Amino acid sequence: MKRYSLLTTAVALLAAGLASCSSDSDIAPAETAAPVTFTIGLDAQTRAAQALNLNSYDASMYLYEGSDASGYSLVKEETLTSNTLTITDLTTLSHYKAVFLAVPKGQQPVLPQFTALDTQPSYAEATASYINGTSDETGKHIFRSILSFTASANTGTQSTVLTRQNGALEVRISNMPDMASVTLHVKGYTAMYLNDGTGGQVITDGEKVELEKTVTEGLTASEVRIRINMLPEEDITDASGTDNYLKISFTDGTEKTYPIKSDQTSIPIYPNQITWLTLGRGTGNFDVSFSGRINLEDDVWDGWTDDF
Repeated sequence: MKRYSLLTTAVALLAAGLASCSSDSDIAPAETAAPVTFTIGLDAQTRAAQALNLNSYDASMYLYEGSDASGYSLVKEETLTSNTLTITDLTTLSHYKAVFLAVPKGQQPVLPQFTALDTQPSYAEATASYINGTSDETGKHIFRSILSFTASANTGTQSTVLTRQNGALEVRISNMPDMASVTLHVKGYTAMYLNDGTGGQVITDGEKVELEKTVTEGLTASEVRIRINMLPEEDITDASGTDNYLKISFTDGTEKTYPIKSDQTSIPIYPNQITWLTLGRGTGNFDVSFSGRINLEDDVWDGWTDDF
């Protein structure tokens, strides 16, 4: 009986010890905070990126947490006051998307402020307004970058460069005498999503609105140019000239309208590029070409004014 009692006690103690060990091992490790520092640049021209200049740009960061399967929710919104930003309270092993937006200083509409809303849109749903919807908003710019990362103690510094998300349409008129005015009229989108789809895309939102610009000065030059900035589109071809057209008024009171059309397959607007249109010889169609070569005068965006 005595040995049975001792054996029973030993077994009980061993079982208790094993249960204790099992219980301890089943406890999930506590979530720990992970810091990250962002260094932020902006490429306003077709040359090397510069540090974000907050004297020239208003900028914000929108931080989303989640997963590709379940989606991402807004956890932090910051107005940038420096070209570096440190966040200290990220959750280790959580997945994040940091969206950076910038517009020229004082440009309207301002960058979105989601935390002021009763319900914050998800990463997939959030949009930023590019224009308010009036026809004279022909010189606006918007810049964006997106970082995807998993937080850890070694996240360290993440570098990002914002690039121009809008493009532009520019028409060039060569050796056209007796012009009194030149008007470029196109329809463009008012907003874009913060997310970039499958990567690198500009996804537009909102109804198209009329954009119109008229020049009356410098029309005796050998080449006259007129430009409208707009969000990207796959094709702005308008063979009827109902929405997208160039109109030239002459000093004798006559007018001529050229629909925005081409013998080429399409007339796209690309992010951070200028779509150049020149009238084809005798066809009434436009020839299409694009910017993209560095350090050409024709290729320079000034970044924040309308004086190209």
